[in-house]
Amino acid sequence: MTGNSAQPLAIALAITAAGTFAVANVVQQRVAARLRSDAAFDTAVLVHLIRRPMWLAGLALVIVSLSLQATALGLGRLVIIEPVLASSLLFALALAAWADHRRMRPMEWLAALATFAGLVVFLSVAQPSGGQSTAKPGQLGLAAIAAVVIAVGAAVLATRLSPLRRALTLGIGGGIAAGVTDALTKTVAALAGAHQLGIFADVRLYLLIVIGLLTYTMQQNGYRAAGLAAFLPVFSVLDPAVGSFLGLVLYHEHLGGGPVRIGIEATAVLAAIWGISRLARSTAEAEPIEPVLPPALGTVGATPIETTVMTPLASAPLASAQAAAAPVPGGGPLLPPTVPVPRPASPAEESSVPH
Repeated sequence: MTGNSAQPLAIALAITAAGTFAVANVVQQRVAARLRSDAAFDTAVLVHLIRRPMWLAGLALVIVSLSLQATALGLGRLVIIEPVLASSLLFALALAAWADHRRMRPMEWLAALATFAGLVVFLSVAQPSGGQSTAKPGQLGLAAIAAVVIAVGAAVLATRLSPLRRALTLGIGGGIAAGVTDALTKTVAALAGAHQLGIFADVRLYLLIVIGLLTYTMQQNGYRAAGLAAFLPVFSVLDPAVGSFLGLVLYHEHLGGGPVRIGIEATAVLAAIWGISRLARSTAEAEPIEPVLPPALGTVGATPIETTVMTPLASAPLASAQAAAAPVPGGGPLLPPTVPVPRPASPAEESSVPH
């Protein structure tokens, strides 16, 4: 099945891939957010997460999604499939809101749609042509080094920031690393098809492994820092943007069109930037929806208002009992003095008393 007849199937596969990837993002973010670690940035986060069955389930969904994406790209036109795949951002944000038992506000939907529309327009308009199938090891090595430096700088800076800004910073570092991963993947895929097992002797395969693990480490730490809306939009926009830039620089691809196309691309980028900033602000304003339970009577910090409401007449016995049980410096409870009350003597006691 090729040509136009394959387009509906390709679009259906792309929508399925986008939905699967969105579920994977939400699952992995929720598992990573519950990971207990004293470090703001955990370099061994993947080692900890790989022991969590739910996180592994999310990883399996990522693999399924990537397989569906590859099939969709093989059947359909890139200009159609790439924007459909970008819809995973909307799916993920809506699914995260549903999992948190809250509704996305109109401004959040507007920001999400602006980010999505900016990404779609950028991917649709910025269609490169020409170029070569592989890039030189030295060029890809420099790109990998730049990705590592930026990621390390973002990780160090993130440890000094609030959780929201930490997620945004890690999203920037992770998105750039993801774009470099895309550039490395293009070359490694071409080499694997041409040389098969000979790929294991090529340094570019190992650069891909290192940068891929770095990207995933940045992503999971971003998930730990704040909500999905704080990390995922900037990550989702920078990934294709950096990949496209490296396509122009390293693979010698070129863009057609003139000032009009450049203006459209600039507008799309600005729309995406506005959407990202607005979603981040919404994340900062959002409060976790958890049931507020009144503290139990007698717990530290409880006040009479937090426990129960009593009339003065009803609270007097309780106040007396609390005063009686209050500790004193000498040790032991403070008890009120007792006054012996005489009781009538029994007949046996009266008979034993001498008259």
